[in-house]
Amino acid sequence: MRTTREQTAQTRERIIETAAHLYREHGINGIGVADLMKEAGLTHGGFYKHFESKEALIAEACATALEATRTELARKAKLASDEEAIASLVHAYLSRAHSDHPGQGCAIAALGAETARGEASSKEVMAQGVDELLALINKQLRRSGAKDDAGTAHGVLSSLIGGLLLSRLMDSPAKSKTVLRDTSDFVLKAVQK
Repeated sequence: MRTTREQTAQTRERIIETAAHLYREHGINGIGVADLMKEAGLTHGGFYKHFESKEALIAEACATALEATRTELARKAKLASDEEAIASLVHAYLSRAHSDHPGQGCAIAALGAETARGEASSKEVMAQGVDELLALINKQLRRSGAKDDAGTAHGVLSSLIGGLLLSRLMDSPAKSKTVLRDTSDFVLKAVQK
């Protein structure tokens, strides 16, 4: 039986979603195509029906993961009052749930070092994701009446990514929680006018 275009598109999307999760969870080099396809409920041979290369999938998986992070942060910030918009975004990013579940979190924190050494297509996707997060941060800074210059947004994003990464490196939940709290406090003090 031949598959329809809709079924093919759904299968392709399932592969991308699975890759977005597994790459963030295990790293790009931590999971092979065969295991990824198995996790998606497909055979290894079907991979090249959907993607011309592993790099093509990596770029699409990163784009999907970045969009999910940006959308979720924007949603949480939108629920906050104007005064609390940037604090809401900071606390959402530097949460225990985000730290404890890299497979569902920010691709930049999970895959930034790998993609920086990778192919141009993945670096391009990550750079676009950075730009989109910077725009979101600037928007929330303006809503909150905080400093909203380009340097402030860069500092906020760098602190968020670094704080999340450090929290994941800690050898105890208490130390991880301390890093998240201290980074949140530092960022929110830094953006005050």
